[in-house]
Amino acid sequence: MIPSDDLNKNKINLKNPEKIGWEGDTPRTGNFSSNIYSKIDKISRPVFWTALVVFVLTAAGIGFYFYSYLVNRDIAFVLNAPQSVLSGVPFDIEAGAKNNFNNSLNDVKISLVLPNGAFFIGESQGKRYYDKSFGNLGKDANFQERIPIVVIPGGQTLKFDVEISYYTPALGSKARFKQIRTVEVSADEPALKLDISAPQKILNNEDFEIEIRYQNISNVQFENAELKLDYPSFFTFKSATVAPSSGNNVWELGSLPAKGVEGNFIIKGKAVNPNDSLSNFEINGELIAEISGQKYSINKKSAQLSIVSSPLVLNVSLNDSQNYVASLRDNLRYKINYRNSSDIGLNDIVIIAKLTGEMFDFKTLGGGGFFDSKSNTITWNVANTSNLRVINPGGEGYVEFQIQTKESYPIKRQGDKNFMLNVAAEISSPTVPYYVSSDKTISFANIKNNVSGAVAIVAKAPFYDPSSGISNKGQFPPRVNQPTNFTIHWTITNYSTDVSNVKISAFLQSGVRWTDQVKSSINSVPSYDERTQEIVWNIDKVLATQGVILSPIEAIFQVEATPNVTQVGQNMPLLGQTTIQAKDDFNNIILNNSAAPLTSGTTVVQ
Repeated sequence: MIPSDDLNKNKINLKNPEKIGWEGDTPRTGNFSSNIYSKIDKISRPVFWTALVVFVLTAAGIGFYFYSYLVNRDIAFVLNAPQSVLSGVPFDIEAGAKNNFNNSLNDVKISLVLPNGAFFIGESQGKRYYDKSFGNLGKDANFQERIPIVVIPGGQTLKFDVEISYYTPALGSKARFKQIRTVEVSADEPALKLDISAPQKILNNEDFEIEIRYQNISNVQFENAELKLDYPSFFTFKSATVAPSSGNNVWELGSLPAKGVEGNFIIKGKAVNPNDSLSNFEINGELIAEISGQKYSINKKSAQLSIVSSPLVLNVSLNDSQNYVASLRDNLRYKINYRNSSDIGLNDIVIIAKLTGEMFDFKTLGGGGFFDSKSNTITWNVANTSNLRVINPGGEGYVEFQIQTKESYPIKRQGDKNFMLNVAAEISSPTVPYYVSSDKTISFANIKNNVSGAVAIVAKAPFYDPSSGISNKGQFPPRVNQPTNFTIHWTITNYSTDVSNVKISAFLQSGVRWTDQVKSSINSVPSYDERTQEIVWNIDKVLATQGVILSPIEAIFQVEATPNVTQVGQNMPLLGQTTIQAKDDFNNIILNNSAAPLTSGTTVVQ
């Protein structure tokens, strides 16, 4: 029998038959290996718990080290800047850092990207990024950096984000650690004050004044200050109490001391709106100053103006037309109409007309005004025109004068061409409507009229003509039934305008024939149509003053005339009337002229 103790040792734990290892006894099989496993289990449990405790303590130590290095230690990074500055006044952003780590930091850098409206002083205005390296920063070491800045324009608050970055070699990491600090700066009004004052409403073509005032209101001095004005194209600069340094719109102001005395000057000019209608425009000004070698626009201002229609409406016409084309020895009647479109009466009216043009024959002037032959002006006022004492609201009237053009063109050089007649009229009254800033009510009108050109043709028919290079044969004086040669000369003169599509033509008369002998001073020559007996000369273009200053254009052709018995004792007709037609390129009109018919010049003999 088996002893009872052995039976107890081999009993199986029926309550938890799967429990083994640390949670219960390992099932035994009764052999040697079972005893070995049981001994190993008893040894492994204390080893495991010992290893676990060591691991936890080690991890805690590493964590404490990292906490002590990264959390309990840091780099102190601060920024300083003024809360507010005047626009255009330089200031510094001060960046400071101290290494509070237990070891050095490598490749320490600070950087800044400028917000819009800020600029680095002394640098190109296109530079927008600041980046500076301070190398390695040892334990407890520190540095300070000043970044000079200017903000333009004013009226804005800017945020400056400055970043510091570095490597931490103690951690063996190649990643850069970064910190960002932010400072805000409010840019107030510009340091250089600028004001542009002008009347809000002005009359067309009437003088007005623009006042410019400037001052340095800051605590710093500005160097090489400059004021620029920008006028519209229809503004006419007349004068200034301080002469411009360049052109009519640039003033070099030099140094502007801190809290300086206000400077000012006045510009006089006028704006001319050709349509004499309401027109808004601006006079723009800009103050520029130099800071550390760079020029900055410190302040910009504008003045708003409106051109208002004059209550005096004026109109000038020539021979009841605006586009009349005058000619030589022409009778001209100018009429100047006026009207008061305001709701008040306008007193003591004065009307002035100034005549400009070389084609006016001033000896022929007539009319009711006073004429000044030094300035070629005519003046109407109450002294010679009683109706000008007052023009009631809605009232209207006119004055007029007469004059002739000259009998010939005043051509003295090749450039004397395209003549014009100009009458500039002005009407004014010392009465001014309440809504206009002016010392008088004034209006202007102008009329320009072209003078047409002229072409002339000269025709002649000599028998003896050796200079032509064409030999004439036959009887002279002409005899009945005997052929005689004549050379026909056509000479063209063109006066004051270029002409094109020129056509000269004439018909051969009875008993006259074309000999085909023809030449001219230009490329084109006359041609003959035997069926119609017409001779035609076409020319593309003839310049002004051709035949006056420039050499004339000429064509020569030969004809043969055979008289008949009925022509005895008479001059034999050779060529009918010669006509010339051309287009006036300056006036876009057709010019015409002619030359008388040609004959043999002597009577026919039997």
